[in-house]
Amino acid sequence: MRCETEKHKLNNAGSAIVTVLVVVTFITILATVLLYISGLNYQMKVTDYRTKESFYQAETPVEELRAQLAKDVQIAFAKAYAAAMSEYAGLGAEEAREANYRQRFCDELDKIWKERCGVIPDSAGLINWEVGIRSVLSPAADDNYWDVKVAAASGWDTGRAVSDGQVILRGVTFTYDSASHYSSIISTDYCVTIPRVSWSETYGAEGSVEEMLDFSGCINYMNWTKR
Repeated sequence: MRCETEKHKLNNAGSAIVTVLVVVTFITILATVLLYISGLNYQMKVTDYRTKESFYQAETPVEELRAQLAKDVQIAFAKAYAAAMSEYAGLGAEEAREANYRQRFCDELDKIWKERCGVIPDSAGLINWEVGIRSVLSPAADDNYWDVKVAAASGWDTGRAVSDGQVILRGVTFTYDSASHYSSIISTDYCVTIPRVSWSETYGAEGSVEEMLDFSGCINYMNWTKR
């Protein structure tokens, strides 16, 4: 009886080692899975951060062009308003005065950009928008890169200038490539609302008509897309 008990004890001597091996193996597998999931989650966060960074950087030239257009609107307005006021009495009806002012505004805005951009050779006077836009925007920082394209034969759409008081710069596309090889493309039209003037209102010493207008609010995006 004693021999059988001792033999039984000897037969169970390796069970603890097997249990330890099973537990260690399970812990190793669990740790490996957790490390893999953590690494995957980290990579997703890095990708999301880089994508957002690329997007925000791509917005920089878009906003810079909007700010430049606001400055151009202020200049065009001052010249158009002065010219329209000099012809105020001879035009009679308020509708005629407004139409004359809007047309002069469009002519001044077009003149500003033709001087800034030049025209495309052999293109019947089409503005070289890409050259002009690049000239007013900041270069990309570090090893980043951005470029701008304007759709062929696009530019100022003045068809609504007299009727609706809007001039639209169509088909502007910005491409941004970051140093970490993330890209963003933003396409938009810039809608320029011609500043409204009340021809029956007199502006006194409290401020000129230019000071009473918010030119930044005259520039809005249309058909804005990002990819």
